[in-house]
Amino acid sequence: MNKKTITTSKPLVKDIIFIHGITSFGASHIEICKVLTKLGYNFHLFDLPGHGTKRKEWETHKFTFNDMLNFVNNYIDTNIKNRPFIIMGHSMGGGITLATCAKYKSQIKAVILECPLTPAVYNHTEDKGKVNFKDVKINLAKYRRMLKDNWRKLRANMFKWLSKDRCFAPLLINIGQSDALDKIRKGVNSIDVPTLLIVGEKDKVIPPMATSAYLQDHINTLTTQIAIGSGHNPFADTPQQYKEFVTDFLSKVNS
Repeated sequence: MNKKTITTSKPLVKDIIFIHGITSFGASHIEICKVLTKLGYNFHLFDLPGHGTKRKEWETHKFTFNDMLNFVNNYIDTNIKNRPFIIMGHSMGGGITLATCAKYKSQIKAVILECPLTPAVYNHTEDKGKVNFKDVKINLAKYRRMLKDNWRKLRANMFKWLSKDRCFAPLLINIGQSDALDKIRKGVNSIDVPTLLIVGEKDKVIPPMATSAYLQDHINTLTTQIAIGSGHNPFADTPQQYKEFVTDFLSKVNS
């Protein structure tokens, strides 16, 4: 699947651009696409370079975070132009979503992040003593133990997860470099619109506590929801919870 925009005969409320994660593809979120389309949204799905139907591109290219970001920017410039839109992303796509926010600050009306890539994933120590844990709904003692004991295990899980898709390993390494993380930080600091963060309670790829704490410290308009029982893919692990989180948030954004 290269590109898919689903519409209905209902009046368009807002364009929603969805950005998938590493090794994934646009249609991974087809179910929420169907739900939101019925509510009058124009939901944009596409495969990032080297993903989905484009996997053979890895034979001739070694893609970077900037390649992914530039692809999304070109899509917005071509298909959205000057219209307002909502942007949402999962995992690496959440990091791309955040990086996109700086350039399109005046057009983006809301942000939805599902287990997103943030600098907190690669450097937990930057969170210690600098974030506000007051409103985080995950046990702080658990987080501290994770910082002390489990970070190597979490990082190993990320590479184990990619072991069957080794062509993506260079991209995984690249998204942890300073240039990519600086773009994500810049995007985070630019956000002043309603933002929904969905984290998986049992996520072993994107640590939920570190992610929640980092974003709460930087985004004043953040609403955090924890998908109970979910791992890294709330959209698939707990689809009903995920649907309710997204639709409830959007109903408030548009009220």
